[in-house]
Amino acid sequence: MKFGKEFTTHLEETLPEWRDKYLCYKPLKKLLKNLPPTDGGDNPPPHLQDWFVRILNEELDKFNDFYVDKEEEFIIRLQELKERIERVKEKSGKDGVLTKDSEFSDEVMGIRKDFVAIHGEMVLLKNYSSLNFAGLVKILKKFDKRTGRLLRLPFTQLALDQPFFTTEPLNRLVCECEENLELLFPLEAEVVESDATAEEPKRGTTSYATNVSPALPLGEENVDIYRSTLAAIKAIQGLKKASSTYNPLSFSYIFGNQDNDSTGAITAENSDSDQSVASQSDKETDQEDSHPLE
Repeated sequence: MKFGKEFTTHLEETLPEWRDKYLCYKPLKKLLKNLPPTDGGDNPPPHLQDWFVRILNEELDKFNDFYVDKEEEFIIRLQELKERIERVKEKSGKDGVLTKDSEFSDEVMGIRKDFVAIHGEMVLLKNYSSLNFAGLVKILKKFDKRTGRLLRLPFTQLALDQPFFTTEPLNRLVCECEENLELLFPLEAEVVESDATAEEPKRGTTSYATNVSPALPLGEENVDIYRSTLAAIKAIQGLKKASSTYNPLSFSYIFGNQDNDSTGAITAENSDSDQSVASQSDKETDQEDSHPLE
């Protein structure tokens, strides 16, 4: 599937309140289509690149504001959930261990649902980071092809250093959340069946929450989070599979580094200043590149 369609599909399936926080991919593509192409080696007007960079910088600000706000929200919510667990343990009177009676109480079941919900949102935010970065790379490539400029490499480096693509703190929150989920969920299959009908993820996709969510009475709002998370994971997997090369600008390289608690920043050791990396990366983009502005 072409990236534009994949991106649009994800926006349709993600949480409604998140949709306007993503890259304006389709409008940007229309803007580029209306630009006069560079013919015969003529240089485009000098102000053209400045104009386009201003638009992209506004998009970066949007990503960063949303990402940082959500990350701070997750820190507060996770701390509150941990405090709720401690209060239940104190009430159980069994040396801080959940008893059989308390394990399936309404209070503990509510805590479990809230942990699953926040974990799903955390995974969704990680994919928000990756999908927006992927969209930027695509748009920058289209701009370079349309204008003859070489904007993609320097702006990609700038994007890699932005807060929305620096996911180590978020990765730590995810791990902390999963540790609590491991403790909260019993090993026995005793939880109530959910009426959630979301499709199971393929093996190895990720996420403790995606494995346990169908076994809980999630509530409609949490089912939406679950489905949105699976849609985001599917979109990122498609980008990784589309990569036929492995270099500092390939999606498999960058998203792999994200998964391994790295910012994915291109260093002096792994970046080619003569654009050879960018040329190689051109070969690993999807079918959309055969019609770059459609």
